[in-house]
Amino acid sequence: MPAQNVSGRDRDGSTRWVDTMSDRIRLTFFGTAAGFPTKKRAHTTSIGLWRGEALYLFDAGAGLAQQFAAMDIDPDATRAIFLTHTHADHVGGLAPLLQSIQLNKRADPLPLYVPDASLAGVRDYLYMTYLYPLSGFDLDLRPVAEGFEYEEDGIEVSAVPSRHLVAGEEARRQIGARAEPQAFSYRVRVADKTVYVSGDIAEPEEAAEYGAEADIAVVELAHFEPEEVGAALSASGVKRLVVTHLLASLESSEAEIPDRVMAAGFEGEVAVAQDGMEIEL
Repeated sequence: MPAQNVSGRDRDGSTRWVDTMSDRIRLTFFGTAAGFPTKKRAHTTSIGLWRGEALYLFDAGAGLAQQFAAMDIDPDATRAIFLTHTHADHVGGLAPLLQSIQLNKRADPLPLYVPDASLAGVRDYLYMTYLYPLSGFDLDLRPVAEGFEYEEDGIEVSAVPSRHLVAGEEARRQIGARAEPQAFSYRVRVADKTVYVSGDIAEPEEAAEYGAEADIAVVELAHFEPEEVGAALSASGVKRLVVTHLLASLESSEAEIPDRVMAAGFEGEVAVAQDGMEIEL
C-alpha cells in the first residue's frame, strides 16, 4: 500500500513536506469531499489512523469500501469505527464497508462507536440492510457520550464536544423533522503523538480549543474560509494542520489554501487532504 507524497507549505516558505510509508503510526484519508463527491474527490469523509497493521476509522463516508479495494486494504484490519455524527456524507459508506467485512468472513468482534442519541437509528438502519445482527462476527454497537474514552493496544481516543448540529435543531422542528442528535470530535493519543479529528464543527474556535497542541489537527473546511481557520488556530500550538472536507468550489484554487491559512496567523505546517493521501506521524 504505497504512500503518496504530501504537499504543503511551511511558515518559512519551504514548499512541501513529504512523508513515506511507515509500518508504525500514520493517517490515511480515504475520503475528503464535503457533502457530495466531486470529480477530484470521489469519496466523502473517512479518515483512518494506523498503528502498525491495525486500522482505526473515523467516519465512514461514501466510497469507503471501494477505497479499501483500490488501496488493497484487508477490511479485517479494522479494529474500531468511531462516528462523529450521522449526516449522510459521514456514514454513507458504513453499510457497504460492514458488508465487505462480513463477506470477508471476519471472526473477531468489531466495535462501532456512535453518538448516543443516534444509536437506535443506526441500529435500525443496519437492521433494515440486514447488517445487524451479523452472522459470523459480533458487530458491537456502543454509545459515545460526553466524557467518552477508549483505550486499547496503545490507542487512546477521547470524544470532545462539537456544536455542529445545534444551529439546525429549531429549523428541523419547524418542518416537523426530528431534532438532530449529538456530534463529537475526537482527540487521539498514540505513542507520543496527539491527533485531533474535527468531524464537522460549528466554528473553527472549537478546533483551537480541543485540538490545542496537537501534533496533527485534521480540520474540516466545508463551513469556513481558510482565513477563519488560520486565525482561530493562530495561537493553538498545533504543529501540523490538514484541512479536509472540501467543497467543490474550493478545488479550483486549493493550491492557495496553505498560504491563505498561514497569512491569517497559523504558524504550523499546512496540507490539503486528497482522497488516498497518507501522512506518517
